[in-house]
Amino acid sequence: LGGRGSAEIALTAAATWAVLGGTTLGREARAVGGALAAGDLEVARERLPHLCGRDPQALDGPQIARAVVESVAENTSDAVVGALVWGALGGVPGLIGFRAVNTLDAMVGHKSPRYRRFGWAAARLDDVAGWPGARLTAALATLSG
Repeated sequence: LGGRGSAEIALTAAATWAVLGGTTLGREARAVGGALAAGDLEVARERLPHLCGRDPQALDGPQIARAVVESVAENTSDAVVGALVWGALGGVPGLIGFRAVNTLDAMVGHKSPRYRRFGWAAARLDDVAGWPGARLTAALATLSG
């Protein structure tokens, strides 16, 4: 490989590392799971917002556990599999584009008076971009389960 090939590999590796979120996802899920296993509902409630936007104060232990499982499933699709699909299809632009769409949805995709029109479009774009990764994630979960 020449200098150009090495630079492309380094750029792809750096973009992939920046876009993937599996390490943080696993760490946060284990932190909440550990708190639940220890019977420390308050610590579990403190950690849950690192994974999802639900109000942890209204949740009991089983509901927090369910929120963790659902969040890990969704974020595995969004933060890992979907990003890798778009990286395989579009290289570095695919990786970064997918992460930009996903982040935009997370920031303004929910309905609020301020972002109603823009948020709706961001959420639909994220749904379309996330479709291939979600289908692959479901297939992989089925095969591994």
